[in-house]
Amino acid sequence: MHTSYTVGITTGEYLALQYVASDQKDYITNFVQSRAKTASNEIVQKYTTFKINKGEAITAVGTTAVIQAAYAEGVVGIIT
Repeated sequence: MHTSYTVGITTGEYLALQYVASDQKDYITNFVQSRAKTASNEIVQKYTTFKINKGEAITAVGTTAVIQAAYAEGVVGIIT
């Protein structure tokens, strides 16, 4: 699955972003992917600890499956 987002920014924000990044699209993409990676690692750690504390096997294979299991089992939830 692939998800795309469109982000609207003001002219001032655009100009300010040019000051710190030569390619704003790459800058934003790298930021989002880096934050997602950090969140993925946190979720995997929480889920692993949760399963170990319950004495249960981790049957999910792969990061995406572990994240999905963490949501399904209530270990993590969507921020609203």
